Amino acid sequence: MTSRRKYGVSTICLLVCCGLARAEDGKLTVQVSDPKGRPIPGVVLSAKGDGSVSPPTEKGGRTHIRLSGETRPNSEVTLVVVRAPKDLVFVSPWDARVRVPPFENESQNFVSLVLAQRGDRMLLEDPIALQAMVARINAANAPKTVGEKLTDEQRRKALEEQAKAYGLEPDEVDKAIRGWAKIAKDPYEIGLAALYERNYPKATEELSKSLEIRERELEKKQSEVADNAKFLGDSLLEQGRYGEALAAYKRAQVLRPDDPLTLNDLGLGLELCGKYGEAEPLYERALALRETEVGSDHPDVAAILSNLAALLKGEAKYAEAEALYKRALAIRGKALGLDHPDVATTLNNLALLYTAQGKYAEAEALYRRALGIFEKAPGRNRPQTTACINNLAALYQHQGKYGEAEPLFRRALEIDEEVQGRDHPGTAADMNNLAELYYSEGKYADAEPLLERALGVLEKALGPDHPDVATTLNNLAELYSAEGKGAEAEPLYRRALEIGEKALGADHPQVATSLNNLAGFYYRQGKYTEAEPLYKRALSIWEKTLGPDHPNVVAGLANYAQLLRKLNREDEAVKLEDRAKAIELKRSQPGPKN
Repeated sequence: MTSRRKYGVSTICLLVCCGLARAEDGKLTVQVSDPKGRPIPGVVLSAKGDGSVSPPTEKGGRTHIRLSGETRPNSEVTLVVVRAPKDLVFVSPWDARVRVPPFENESQNFVSLVLAQRGDRMLLEDPIALQAMVARINAANAPKTVGEKLTDEQRRKALEEQAKAYGLEPDEVDKAIRGWAKIAKDPYEIGLAALYERNYPKATEELSKSLEIRERELEKKQSEVADNAKFLGDSLLEQGRYGEALAAYKRAQVLRPDDPLTLNDLGLGLELCGKYGEAEPLYERALALRETEVGSDHPDVAAILSNLAALLKGEAKYAEAEALYKRALAIRGKALGLDHPDVATTLNNLALLYTAQGKYAEAEALYRRALGIFEKAPGRNRPQTTACINNLAALYQHQGKYGEAEPLFRRALEIDEEVQGRDHPGTAADMNNLAELYYSEGKYADAEPLLERALGVLEKALGPDHPDVATTLNNLAELYSAEGKGAEAEPLYRRALEIGEKALGADHPQVATSLNNLAGFYYRQGKYTEAEPLYKRALSIWEKTLGPDHPNVVAGLANYAQLLRKLNREDEAVKLEDRAKAIELKRSQPGPKN
């Protein structure tokens, strides 16, 4: 089962949409050959009813047809020979109908056609051609209405029409089919021939046998294709190529629609692409199915619980996420042992949740316990280790312990540059984290190149509208503002806000951060009326999603109060400041904290 990976405090989800060559959507590649397998150049094809016409097949027999915009993979289209160097007739498929393959990968996105010269007497000796002819004749003889019985004359006419289509004489076609029936070995061929000869009991027996065989082969083939797609997705995921991984997981899920592990993989791929609303029901369905299959205490169940919990955390549903993490932790501890890396991963993710809630003491203890497990495990430089290092460093940064945070951030960046490469999204997250620390210390010249490089990596990897791009845009805008580059900062603030609202929803905590940062920018420029609605909305979102006693709420109250003083609304400012002091006093008291 694919496990979730975290890369730093910014909760960067790491998606890449480039790399593997993709076939162009709506374009069908066709390979044309004769019954002996030799390519036929110069053939022009069209999709019936669509109007699109292909270029002539090239020397190797390949061409492509532009399909209509409504045509989707797995649908069927009928092909027509528009022009050819010879008078050609379809041999395979016998009815000229092909199933549109998936567009995702060029190696899979083609269909094969077998065409033969009309009137070629070699067709009477070719098993593929004879199979095509008998299939066409049987189809013509099939009842079209309930109770219909064809006369011998009608059957003779069907034979004549199909023989004419191949440029052959009816009697010689009939003789060839009957001769082929005597030597046929495959149950499908024997069944087709028996149906032609109106030996219905034999046709039923052989075609039933053939169907059973082909269904088993199809099941095996589909299973092999699904495995291939799943493992391709896993490989792409390890490279940070998450957009392509998602496409592979979707292909696997089409073939295994009710497999919980496949659903989990697809949920992870969707989440990494920022499609949170689509991911959640898949995780829930995967969880229910897997619990039914293996029981509620299996490690696979814990993995799905952890993925669903992380998704809920990203949606600021903290109470629900905490319950799932704790359940996953109990399952993994019991099943795998308390020092297993999967236990450490769950500890790290639960600590991330506590950090988001401002429960710093609880978070630090979990990070240290997780890091101790990771560093003892084989392959200690694994991404989970650097994620945990980053997260612990970020916790220290939140507490103003910069001297303890910096060596941890640097260590994580060095490991990921070596293991994952300089252009991996995980490495970009490390750069972002270290830059945030430098910003907090006022080291702007050190922070700027890191943020600009991280933004370039993430835009290329995740696409320009991903929430993690918005996080880096916000950070870079804050830096530009602090450096006095207001004209460069404002469009970055606004772009970050637009991305967040579109990807996460208008009431997400990250959107509140963008609102707060833009409001602060306007405040520093003396644009107080522009700043007020932004501060007010940010405060409302934090109160709603993080709870009334969260540190972000305290900061939001202080920012808003400061603005109100500039607007000469002293009474309102005092009320906000008093409320902030009450929260701080409550948080300083011993006992549970929100």
